[in-house]
Amino acid sequence: MNTFSKRAVVGLSKIGDIYLPQNGEFPKYSDVADTSKLDMLIENAPKEDIEALNMVLVIFSFVPSFIIKFLVHQFTNAMSSKSDGVVASNLRQLNMGLRGLCYSTYYSEFNNENYKGKTPLQILDYSLNRVED
Repeated sequence: MNTFSKRAVVGLSKIGDIYLPQNGEFPKYSDVADTSKLDMLIENAPKEDIEALNMVLVIFSFVPSFIIKFLVHQFTNAMSSKSDGVVASNLRQLNMGLRGLCYSTYYSEFNNENYKGKTPLQILDYSLNRVED
């Protein structure tokens, strides 16, 4: 089964705060996102992909935030790059993977149990309707 290490979750919280900082009513990523459900999101992903992502996130957990901000800027710039090179394509993949993971946990129905403010879904006045078999 795919899992994230505790250090990887720390790295994800750091990068999540860069993708989703506090903005007006919206709380920052690390305040509201429920990282306890991460393993559920990745259970069907290829094992090698999750191992590589774990490694990247563990490295991010030790890197200062200003360097991560610079890297996120590079990831974002690579999205509009027309280059098909190895570096640009890997930066695009990192951007899509990390951003997708951050946004899916931020705008989910699951929230950090210690967070007491309005959740992003409450701020947007959006409710999820899930039908289970």
